[in-house]
Amino acid sequence: MPSQPPPPNPVSAADPAKPGHGIELEQRAIGLPAVTAQSAALIGPAAGSVAGLAFIAGYSGAATPLAFLIGLIVCVAVALVIGEYAKRLPSAGSFYTYLTRTFGAKTGFVTGVTLFGAYMLLFPFQLDFFGNFVSSLFAASGIHVSWVIFSVALIVLSTTLTVLGVRPSLRTGLIGLAFEMTVLTVFSIIIIAKGGASGNTLQAFNPTHSLKGTGGLLTAVVYTIFAFVGFESATTLGDEAKRPRQTIPRAVMLTTVVVGIFYVLVSYAVTIGYGISTRHVNALVAAPAPFTTLADHYGNGVLSVFVNLCVISSFTALNIVTVIAVSRIFWKMGRDQLLPKALARVNRWRAPHIACLFAGGLALVASLAFGEAYTPLAFASWVSYFATLFFIAAYLLISGGLIRFVWRDYRSEFSWIRHVTLPVISIVAMIWVLYGNVHPYPPAPLRWFIYATIGVIAVAIAIAFWLEARRPTAMQRAGEVLADVEVTEEAALAGSARHADERLGGLSGEGAD
Repeated sequence: MPSQPPPPNPVSAADPAKPGHGIELEQRAIGLPAVTAQSAALIGPAAGSVAGLAFIAGYSGAATPLAFLIGLIVCVAVALVIGEYAKRLPSAGSFYTYLTRTFGAKTGFVTGVTLFGAYMLLFPFQLDFFGNFVSSLFAASGIHVSWVIFSVALIVLSTTLTVLGVRPSLRTGLIGLAFEMTVLTVFSIIIIAKGGASGNTLQAFNPTHSLKGTGGLLTAVVYTIFAFVGFESATTLGDEAKRPRQTIPRAVMLTTVVVGIFYVLVSYAVTIGYGISTRHVNALVAAPAPFTTLADHYGNGVLSVFVNLCVISSFTALNIVTVIAVSRIFWKMGRDQLLPKALARVNRWRAPHIACLFAGGLALVASLAFGEAYTPLAFASWVSYFATLFFIAAYLLISGGLIRFVWRDYRSEFSWIRHVTLPVISIVAMIWVLYGNVHPYPPAPLRWFIYATIGVIAVAIAIAFWLEARRPTAMQRAGEVLADVEVTEEAALAGSARHADERLGGLSGEGAD
């Protein structure tokens, strides 16, 4: 490979006290395939499908493919709305930029709080599900190891890599994406080709097969939307994408459609693989590792090795990226004196080692404490539901904001179809999903998370008004830092040390390969 210049000096590369100064982002460097691939990789389709099915089937039963299809339709509507914003604001700010331009700094701050809270909830979900998944694999072979060991191993690995410098390992993210989607697609095609347990059938898309009725189906849709989280992350590459006004909307839509079709295909294969009767669905729900069971049955034992490897790889990559994103947010908050200054320290590799350890430590304590108290699988289910409510709130704001934004700032381009009908469809779809989760009244603890979401948003609004009255600059900066979790995750997954240095003010000390 050609030689590269040495990494920039940590002092001269950027002034830590002046975020955003220093080297600029590389302009117009990546095209549609790269933007789409990075956005899809951040979703983690293998992790989403395997983890999602473990929870969704308990609500939607044999109608699980329908739940994924509804989730796809909802996310397509949101993707179209996001595309309308991206055509006009092709910058790296994503949701924060969109909503601040539409509603003002207070709404941007509240959005930052909700998005950061959602990404923080990804931590215990990843650790508890991963620990339970790997522990179940060993148990199937007669080796009993506590899930705690694997959860600890994952967060220790991720935290260590982020402290020492993680860019090279993340460059394999896109290769891993291709691997996991190929393996699970082959897995699904084999099951479908063999007709599953009792033949192919459209009954898997019949809502009457939901285990818990219409309410159960719509609760399941919340989990399917969680599986899509990250589809909007292409918007964070607006500064680097070629022809961003066209590339970003297309990448968001392409990511949503491709991953959505993948989810429907896999969920259909798993459903018919077990069978659509209530007895078979209950067996699917109770199975500690349903994908492994199906891969052994339909793939003669060979396929299961690849299926398990792609799931482990997907969760590992996602956890590493999450540690990077959250630790960088803590670093920025320490730098801006929104949290203790110690979090702003960097080590010899110019990584925010204290922030990394703090993020990893929080994740570990929450995962082990609540996972032990409520079982890891149950707790992972709850926090994924909780996190999705935050994302839905952001999607609702984006959808409603588009009408105001285009009418006010781009009146000559206003279209009643694209800028009224489309966002209204998106809003109605999400309200319908939310209504199905409050009527009939959901059981505890799901009902508590609905109130908790409202409470967090209300507190964030109160803080926004208080900061606006006393420290308006601090409110704007805090909103930017909190919302930047999306940008940081996408930059990390892209694996470019140069881009990471530019975004983080020279924080990463590795040169590009």
